Amino acid sequence: MTDRLTRRDALAAGGSVALGALAGCSGVGDEPRFWTDPPSLDVDAVPREFDEPVPARPRLVPVDVEPRVASAFADRVDRLLAPIPEPLTAETLPNGEIREQIETERTAAREALPGPDASLPPLEAAERYAAARGHAATAVGTWAGVTAEGDPEAVATDAGTVRRRAGDTLETLPGSASDPLVGAAVYGPIERWYDESRRRTLVGGNADPGDRANPLRTGEAVGDVERVQSYVAAGRYLRDRYQASLADPVSVGAPLRREMNRLGRAVGDRLRELHGEDVEDLRHNPGTEAFVEERAVARGAPSDALLSSAVYRSFDDMWFDPVAFGNYEPDNPATGLTRTALAWTRLRALDAVAARVENGETMFPDDAAAIVAARDAAVTAATGLVGSENPLGRWLATVFLSLFTEPDGTLAAADRTARSTVEAYTRYRWIEIVAGEAQAVAESVADSINS
Repeated sequence: MTDRLTRRDALAAGGSVALGALAGCSGVGDEPRFWTDPPSLDVDAVPREFDEPVPARPRLVPVDVEPRVASAFADRVDRLLAPIPEPLTAETLPNGEIREQIETERTAAREALPGPDASLPPLEAAERYAAARGHAATAVGTWAGVTAEGDPEAVATDAGTVRRRAGDTLETLPGSASDPLVGAAVYGPIERWYDESRRRTLVGGNADPGDRANPLRTGEAVGDVERVQSYVAAGRYLRDRYQASLADPVSVGAPLRREMNRLGRAVGDRLRELHGEDVEDLRHNPGTEAFVEERAVARGAPSDALLSSAVYRSFDDMWFDPVAFGNYEPDNPATGLTRTALAWTRLRALDAVAARVENGETMFPDDAAAIVAARDAAVTAATGLVGSENPLGRWLATVFLSLFTEPDGTLAAADRTARSTVEAYTRYRWIEIVAGEAQAVAESVADSINS
């Protein structure tokens, strides 16, 4: 069998049967594995903490949450938690599992609440309040499920009403904005709250506490409803406050939809290239071989492992995201544009990593200084995206900033190894690459809208 037969060729020639034949005679199992005899790395010389902080989440909604509104959200958390005895002892509630859930959720609610002096971007503040209210409602919903006088269904508004409120609010979006890209950044996350709650969180009887016999599940259902209700209230408030601030509002739905579909065509074309012919659903993970024509590194090399994990994560998200390609056009254009731009950014970044694999780059750091340099480069790239004048770029930054948590935690861990340290290094390389592609995608969207 020729060495030039790739996964793309196999799929085009005959689908999964040809792929199976290819795997059977490729001798992959006999290939040398990178970590069998890896280069040396002084793991102890790698810092556990860094001077360069991860940039703060950018502001997407150009208005503030008024103190009276913030106080009302915080007060709701206090009122929800009020019926639960404190301390909650075994004498009061003997069941340890139920007691643990109540105590855990009560603590999580208080920790999620922004402090009185916190200065958070409006969307982040709304998400924190929603999380706090969800945890608090889970705690009291669980408590109500095991007390004679308790009524879980009275804790939060019923699921059907909240579902309708989310749907009614979603129909008003995207509203007017100063320009389409600002509208995408402002309304995309808000649309996403409601879209996810209607398609996942409040589906069927999953969030109906009346259908739950288990107090633990009952509490979780109550918490889901309360969290979505918090999003409904916050989204309406931010929408109205933003629109009231506009001096010259414009309708942005049509241009956002056009640009969403333009990007979607690019995504669809690339997915068809990766999968070959006769694939029913392009969202399926095509595997790393679809990205690599000739693998010039040993199996399991850090760059190879990065490509594998990044492909898995990217396609796993694409499976659930409202990405516009093929015959699918998302209902909500601000969400559709932002998530399609994210999918296109990731595909471009995957191609960039695959090119490094094909060029023989293992991504094994030369020394501890290389790891520090990789993190600095990732921080610089993310900072540039956070400070971008392009609102879509700033929105993309909110997605990638969370990627620092995993490698930073890995390097801070007491049990880190050479392999985990190198994996953290490749995560920083991915952040730098994907942030650079995000900047290019955001600029192309701005050019297209303005042309």
